[in-house]
Amino acid sequence: MIIKRIHQFAAGFNPGDAISNEILAIRTILENNGFAGNIYAKNIGLHLKDSKTVKKYYKYKYSPGDLIIYHHSIHSTVSNFVLNSLAPKFMIYHNVTPHHFFESYDLKLTHYVKKGREELKNLKDKFMCYFADSKYNREELNSLDFTNVHILPIIYDFQKLQKKESVKKDGFKNIIFVGRIAPNKKQDDLIRFAKMFKDYFCDKFKIHLVGYCSKELNLYKEELDYMVKFYQLDEHVLFSDYVDDDKLQEYYQSADLFISMSEHEGFCVPLIESMFYEIPILAYQAGAVGDTLNGAGISFNQKDFLKICELVHIILKDQDFRNEIINSQNKRLKQFIDSRPESILLEEIGRLQKI
Repeated sequence: MIIKRIHQFAAGFNPGDAISNEILAIRTILENNGFAGNIYAKNIGLHLKDSKTVKKYYKYKYSPGDLIIYHHSIHSTVSNFVLNSLAPKFMIYHNVTPHHFFESYDLKLTHYVKKGREELKNLKDKFMCYFADSKYNREELNSLDFTNVHILPIIYDFQKLQKKESVKKDGFKNIIFVGRIAPNKKQDDLIRFAKMFKDYFCDKFKIHLVGYCSKELNLYKEELDYMVKFYQLDEHVLFSDYVDDDKLQEYYQSADLFISMSEHEGFCVPLIESMFYEIPILAYQAGAVGDTLNGAGISFNQKDFLKICELVHIILKDQDFRNEIINSQNKRLKQFIDSRPESILLEEIGRLQKI
């Protein structure tokens, strides 16, 4: 089988989103290996509507020599469109957030998320190869009797990251969390942490919640805003909304700690980014977080806010302890980079071309 072009499909595309960033990284790798191809999606970020980066999925026309890589997350009409294509297909599974996280905020989004998980059963045996970006995701596919499932860790373009000297002038410790504003990400628990940390440990800190909020989750964002006001944390909890790569790197450069309270992650790319910038990580062990950290950083299984505050206080004060954490993260980052996840994808493409 001769493969000339490799096209990627997803329900949505918006740079800054982990799946979209991986799609771009994969496209670069494919182009460097001689494969042309386009990116197709149903929902496209507003600032990309007139760009050539991504096209509406229904504009795709099959040609002999095509291969499709479908990225599955939320439900959309893209999945059926892909299934009906004559092209051979690979699927990358990024996990689907359980719908119960969204029920209190947007029933339309809840429906699409719920359906996205349910339709996994219809995707079984329809693709030549399946990839899961963590052990956690592979186990979910295996539980549904999927076969030929390979682990393909997130393919990440480290070339876009740069380390620069950062000068802090206000004397505040900077704590960050990077992720879209969403109930499963539990920014509300970060605000609860901030309240206790301010009252009992230190008031010279800022928590930067870096990530955008979709219109579907405005109710959750309003809830967060009122929590900040109620707990009088306006100077301590700051929201960024959408940021570009340069601004995101500024947040990482000035950070003293990355903390995650998220209760569902299919991989969690910001953990890898934090390792790159040598930021100590403290993360609730949910979903694929344990797989991604693989013993690096510090993880916890219970949200005992007092103990978490005590631990954060030590991490921010004890340089030797910080160095121990960073050393463990450097080892994990090296493992991740040395594994060259792109080679796993290219190997399967090569195997297909021998058929």
